[in-house]
Amino acid sequence: MYFKQLKFSLQSHSAENLSVGDTLRVVFSARNKQGNIITNTGDYFRASIFNLKTKSGAVGIITDHKNGTYTATFKLLWPGEVNIIVKLVHPRQAIEVIERTVWEHPVDKIMFLKRYLIGKAKVDTRCNVDPAVLNNNTPVCNYSDSQAGVRWYCEKAANIFCNTSGYHGRLPTTVKLLRKGEEKLFGRHVFYHCSARMTSTGLDPLVNRTRCMPGLPTPQISGFYDGNVWNSLVCHNRHFSNQSEWRACLRGKTLHFMGDSTIRQWYEHLVKLLKLSDRPLSDAIHQTGPLLARDTVNNITVKYRSHGPPLRCAWTRTFHLQYVANVIDEIEGGPNDIVGISVWAHFTTYPVDMYRERMEAIRAAIQRLHQRSPQTLVVIKSANTRTGKELLAGDWLAYQLDLVMREMFEGMNVVLVDAWEMTTAQQWHGDAIHPTSDIVIQELEYLCSFLCPL
Repeated sequence: MYFKQLKFSLQSHSAENLSVGDTLRVVFSARNKQGNIITNTGDYFRASIFNLKTKSGAVGIITDHKNGTYTATFKLLWPGEVNIIVKLVHPRQAIEVIERTVWEHPVDKIMFLKRYLIGKAKVDTRCNVDPAVLNNNTPVCNYSDSQAGVRWYCEKAANIFCNTSGYHGRLPTTVKLLRKGEEKLFGRHVFYHCSARMTSTGLDPLVNRTRCMPGLPTPQISGFYDGNVWNSLVCHNRHFSNQSEWRACLRGKTLHFMGDSTIRQWYEHLVKLLKLSDRPLSDAIHQTGPLLARDTVNNITVKYRSHGPPLRCAWTRTFHLQYVANVIDEIEGGPNDIVGISVWAHFTTYPVDMYRERMEAIRAAIQRLHQRSPQTLVVIKSANTRTGKELLAGDWLAYQLDLVMREMFEGMNVVLVDAWEMTTAQQWHGDAIHPTSDIVIQELEYLCSFLCPL
């Protein structure tokens, strides 16, 4: 197996006398039985430096030298003992399989339904982003919206108008994606683990941090955990010790959250933290919304709604599924409005170009929002790490979308909540599509650092 051929060496400028602020490097490559480097390029690694006892952690930066050799670079950001871990998520050969499945099945890995209820009868029609995968003998309803960056089509049901409301859901289908033996290429491998100790304190990485404001650049290492507390290296982020501090920061604010279920977690946690009065709107389900919660005493309003198709969800009314760009266009905006967006988890089964179209439309809508209301705070939550379903929704697929998102919003007057780094940096929880509560709260505290900056 390829991962068994990987060899490592720990390098640093002073391995015997390390201080906070120093850099550690791990160089690794695969070698055959003769000791020659195997020129595998394009492997997907993740690396982090951590201490489980103190719940401290930060990411390592992987450099592919394109010759079969890789370097993982770590910044020493807290005193005491550190452990280094490097994971091979996918070798290049597994990535090639993933890329082939995208080429062979660009849109039909998952199919969707629009269901009409006619009396007691259920009438189902198949839907997706390309009418070519629908029934060629059936007329098609075109629900595309170019301004929202959306392509969406459904088979037309007999004797039912296209604009008739129905229910959106997922069609249970199974597409065979792997060829014989390819399953052996998948499975994460922790193949390097070592420890080091800082003998002197060195430079404090948190001194001279700037005040949090939109538009700040995100460095390669954007923060680190120490004592299970996220310390941003972007700006001076804040933390709350009680409910009163949360309420003081959010008083008078309206928060519009939209996207997938990873940002619905923001809504759910604020409802719990602030003890808000929470209820779905008429005919809505909690999974997709729209949801509304209020604190009338402190004038705090929190909203959530899922993005429009493609969306893997329980049956939900089609008129509730609006596209993010269109929802943004309906927000008047102002200094007390916060728009939070996370769109990625339901796009991993499609080619990256389709995701790019959607995000370009969202970017244009944000630009229009800032033209009419420059003071409106816009927050983009990145993807986060997860495990399993490598061919449909795995880490590598999510990471490709995350790279596009970062490119799309670079230089804009928005805030990036780097959930990818916040989930990669820690080693005390497993990867999960829905991060644990302590991570979500750190994301929200970072958001609030821009509402009531220190």
